[in-house]
Amino acid sequence: MRLSIKVDGELVRKGLQDLGAEIPRIGRSQIRFTSERIVRRMQAYPAKRPRQKYSRTGRLFSHWKIENSRDRYTIENTARHKGRAYAKFVVGDAFGTSQAWMHRGRWLVFRDVAEEELQKLPAEVLDQILLTARRKGLQTA
Repeated sequence: MRLSIKVDGELVRKGLQDLGAEIPRIGRSQIRFTSERIVRRMQAYPAKRPRQKYSRTGRLFSHWKIENSRDRYTIENTARHKGRAYAKFVVGDAFGTSQAWMHRGRWLVFRDVAEEELQKLPAEVLDQILLTARRKGLQTA
């Protein structure tokens, strides 16, 4: 009994080359999706306090932005009141500090949300690479 297996080297080379060209796009799109998830979570307002007197303006919600430069995505909140930036007092700063006492425990901390979402990124990128490899005709286990 005999089994012969022939590998079409040209087909494999082309598939790997095509996959290699897709990987940067996959990485960028997954980072974009992660940035969008972070912003969606940060846009969620906590429930109003009992007998809450102030009106919510929606300013914090509407001032979340994702900026894309050539090799990075930047998430920021540009909300201002009376000329002063205030998002850090509501959701904290990049270090997870600066949140005002009255917002602690009620509002999500930006740093915590970003870290939670970023932890998912490597697995999501790998999933997309494997899916693309299958689409390119490369078998994956």
